[in-house]
Amino acid sequence: MADDPVETQLARRLAYDHGHLIDDSDWERAPADLRKDYQDLARATLAVLGGPTEAQRQAAVLDAEVRELTRQRDRYRKAWRAACTRARRSRESTS
Repeated sequence: MADDPVETQLARRLAYDHGHLIDDSDWERAPADLRKDYQDLARATLAVLGGPTEAQRQAAVLDAEVRELTRQRDRYRKAWRAACTRARRSRESTS
């Protein structure tokens, strides 16, 4: 079964609030048992609350899109800086 984006978003928020994550990228690096525990906690929380609302589902989808766009931006920024550094070193070595 694929992870429910609402459960994953809630699990991330809970882990962050409890001090286990510094930022969203830490979720992927967190130990599998920690992620599973927070997924289970999120699932139980949503079950008690009667499940996620449509707004929560939309927020979870947008949250995932923002995380992906942030990753892409950071990757492009790093590549741009590396290219600028290479160009600067190339100009300096020919001068």
